Amino acid sequence: MSTSIPSAGARVADAWDETPALRALRLELPPSLAERHRRPGQVVKLHTPVGEAYFALASAPSSDGRVDLLLKRGGKVADAAVALALPGASLETTAPFGEGFPVEEARGRDVLLFAAGSGIAPIRSLVQHLEADRGAFGRVTLFYGQRRGADFAYLREHLDWERRGVRVVLCPSAEDSAWRGVRGRVQEVASAVAFGGALPGDAVAFVCGMTAMVEDVRATLARAGVPPGRVHANF
Repeated sequence: MSTSIPSAGARVADAWDETPALRALRLELPPSLAERHRRPGQVVKLHTPVGEAYFALASAPSSDGRVDLLLKRGGKVADAAVALALPGASLETTAPFGEGFPVEEARGRDVLLFAAGSGIAPIRSLVQHLEADRGAFGRVTLFYGQRRGADFAYLREHLDWERRGVRVVLCPSAEDSAWRGVRGRVQEVASAVAFGGALPGDAVAFVCGMTAMVEDVRATLARAGVPPGRVHANF
């Protein structure tokens, strides 16, 4: 991390479980940090007594300085941050940094979003950005993958996303007797449903997940006619 990125204590405004494995936090950044939140897809670095780690912001830039994070339990730093992040407490964080997603390249085009696991966090920030200026974009389709139906985060928001013109296609990849919808990896489902009606040759895609998933999505999109230069990750 560059020494030019400031850090400070941020008040924990709220904390809740999205799933048993995913803990959501809402932080109030001091103005000196909040002013650096300029694009969806940026990240922060959390400092804890057991170490530091990077986490993507799960909310779009806003005027109130609040940011959301989604922490996956099981990591040393994530677990320490979850334990510390009680409402009203302070969590040491850097200012938002990184290039984020080049959302300006999607204006006037169909948008394809791909997220797997906790990769939904930066994609959620992008969904919020697209919703705020919905008329500037064509069809927007989100393909969101988890292992099972109970693992999906932000379920309470999905209907609102749909109402605001973001089609949500949930893609559990494991056997799940309780799941009645489509199953498979995000790139497989996207191909099966013809990319939600988007015109791949004219679409812009944004993707976040494990490296292998990102590469598989890139390859699938390339075969469908989406040039590599129009497929963007936030790192």
